[in-house]
Amino acid sequence: MKRWKVILAAAVLALAAAGCSSEPEKEEQPEKKVADLVIEVDGQDKKQETETKEKKEEEKEPEKQNRTQTVVLDPGHSAVVAEGTEPLGPGSTENKAADTSGTSGTASGLAEYELTLTVSRKLRDELQDRGYTVLMTRESNDVPVSCIERADVANNAEADAFVRIHANGSEDSSVKGAMTICITPDNPFYPELYEQARALSDAIINNLSEATGCENDGVWETDSMSGNNWSQVPATIVEMGYMTNPEEDALMATDDYQNKIVRGIADGIDQYFGY
Repeated sequence: MKRWKVILAAAVLALAAAGCSSEPEKEEQPEKKVADLVIEVDGQDKKQETETKEKKEEEKEPEKQNRTQTVVLDPGHSAVVAEGTEPLGPGSTENKAADTSGTSGTASGLAEYELTLTVSRKLRDELQDRGYTVLMTRESNDVPVSCIERADVANNAEADAFVRIHANGSEDSSVKGAMTICITPDNPFYPELYEQARALSDAIINNLSEATGCENDGVWETDSMSGNNWSQVPATIVEMGYMTNPEEDALMATDDYQNKIVRGIADGIDQYFGY
């Protein structure tokens, strides 16, 4: 009997001790895996970084419009000069050289025909990227092309603009600046094209000087340019700068400045067509 009382008392004491414990039983928590959390955060950051990059690329990409116009580019002069003379304009009794060799760079050593073709190629690519149809009067430096033949490319294509790329020269090496050249209101050949030719010339020279920061010498109106006189579409000559000015010549020989020229001319063409 005493043995059973001892066992019962021990059981009661054990239960009391368990019930008085101040430490509540802790639920087993799942282990947090640091590596998993880091991967999850990294994945989210990469996703946000990708989305931000795509958004920036979309913002950089220029809006492409459907441009229906055809532009003919005429890189001035050539290494092989067209021989002989040509009438100043249709029906004219006054003759001029079919072409000339052009000027050359006092600092760069470039021939004008090299510079004009380089810039014209870049301008062609830029205009095509903007949606224009672009033709060139020459694609290399070893072909002779007369002024009438140059104008015929624009005439046969029924171009919307004939843009002739040139560089200037002067006996005074301090002279610098860019200009455009178009026919006068009293042009004896195609006076009805004056307003369009003048608007094209204004738009190009203003945008060109803004893009490059060069001196803006405005628009020279003259009927002495046979290539303009033979053109049956709005035409302008772009004199990008003076190759006889060492500073301006050195600038025009660089990719960076050429790209500015191209952007300025292209922006001027856009403005002329109302884009």
